[in-house]
Amino acid sequence: MTKTVSDNAGMAVPWYDRVALRLSLSIVVVIIITALTVASLILRDERNIMVHDLRVRTRMLGEIMARQMIEPMLYEESFALHSLLKSYLDAKDSILVYGIIYDKDGKLLLAGRQSSHSVRIPVLPSSLAAKPVFLRNIKEQPGAIAGPADFFMPISTPRIGIIGYLRLGVSVRPLADTLKTTHHKVWIATSIIAFWGILISLWFARILIRPILLLNNAAWRLGEEGGLETKITVTGVGEIRELALTFNRMALRLNELIAKLKKARANLIRTEKLYALGEFSAGLAHEIKNPLTSIKMLMQRVGEEEDPLDDRDLEVIIEELDRIDSTVSRFLQGAGPADLTRSPTDINRLLTDVVAITRRKIEKAGIRLDCGFNQELAPLALDGASIKQIVMNGILNAIQAMPTGGTLTINTIISGAELHCLITDNGCGISPENLKYIFDPFFTTKKEGTGMGLAVAWNIARQHGGRLDIESRLNQGTTLILVLPYDQITHC
Repeated sequence: MTKTVSDNAGMAVPWYDRVALRLSLSIVVVIIITALTVASLILRDERNIMVHDLRVRTRMLGEIMARQMIEPMLYEESFALHSLLKSYLDAKDSILVYGIIYDKDGKLLLAGRQSSHSVRIPVLPSSLAAKPVFLRNIKEQPGAIAGPADFFMPISTPRIGIIGYLRLGVSVRPLADTLKTTHHKVWIATSIIAFWGILISLWFARILIRPILLLNNAAWRLGEEGGLETKITVTGVGEIRELALTFNRMALRLNELIAKLKKARANLIRTEKLYALGEFSAGLAHEIKNPLTSIKMLMQRVGEEEDPLDDRDLEVIIEELDRIDSTVSRFLQGAGPADLTRSPTDINRLLTDVVAITRRKIEKAGIRLDCGFNQELAPLALDGASIKQIVMNGILNAIQAMPTGGTLTINTIISGAELHCLITDNGCGISPENLKYIFDPFFTTKKEGTGMGLAVAWNIARQHGGRLDIESRLNQGTTLILVLPYDQITHC
């Protein structure tokens, strides 16, 4: 289950942006920083305490030795001073590296050092201190400690004052060794605590984040795959548990709403079909009503006047029946896809033929004709009769849009991999409100129109792999644009 969650979630979120990864990294970083900070503070405090203890121990040792050397110095007992100094230097676990005794003027009286240490004793400062002082202080960094600490202690009595000076070299090697051992122990303990802390924290984070991952996976399936049947297991506590319950309620509610929408959509489609059938029937009935009326009147005359039909009457009946047949064919062509008979067609020649058919009507309406054909056009694989119907419809509409005359422009233009046939007039134009419905079946603003001409033309253009567009401005004119794919040249 964990792998599925990860894989699905990865489709939407990059691995470096996942909440689980960021939360885990945050926990690891916080624990490591906290462990390092605590370990550093412990080591610093431990170092300060040990340095302070060594300073206090050195001062106390100096005071004790100074008091013991007062009497031998007053009586100038060099042997006693030497024995006293040697006893401190050779004592077990002694921290002294060397010991030096000066008189009150800073003149060297006696010096001694441990045999295990060979250290160069620094010179005395130009001015001798009147109180205990470290001439060479103890450094805090264990790795930076080099050489012993140099402690300077005046030897004095309350009545006489300073009678000499005691100089002690205090070894810091035990301090460095102790600090090094402490460092190792602290860092090992810190590493163990950090390791287990990270594992335990990540385990708790996984328990906390797993319900969110499950919820994210379910939401992803709901959004990408439409899995409305998705129901997640309610886990976690508090707000996370409440979020899982809310998600399940939401999915259930969406299922109910979509079921209602599907039912409403089915009813709407059924209603639209009935409405379209009614519109189709009304339009068809309107178109065939006039021819049937003419035929009916002829038949009534024969019945009432007992006058037989002559040749002219038969011609009228045949013409009216042809009108009915043409009307029914036109409506059926708009209602469904028609079979196209493609053949190499010279589009310029086709336009010229349509112009020749409609020229008398164009001239009678007082319209000036302006044709601009691209003479480099190659033949296209088209159903010539269908394309001619589109052009005829466009020219007739343009003539009707210019009842007082105007200019009719017909152009053919190559635009990339498309051929554009433009029929432009400067007539009354189409309002923006009507332009939205211009290709809808049965929509017309003409009293004698059926609203099927442009709908049929749009369907023909689509069957040829092209499209039919109209650009129009009210009282400025209209352009009908027939767009056909021009790559069909290779098939001709």
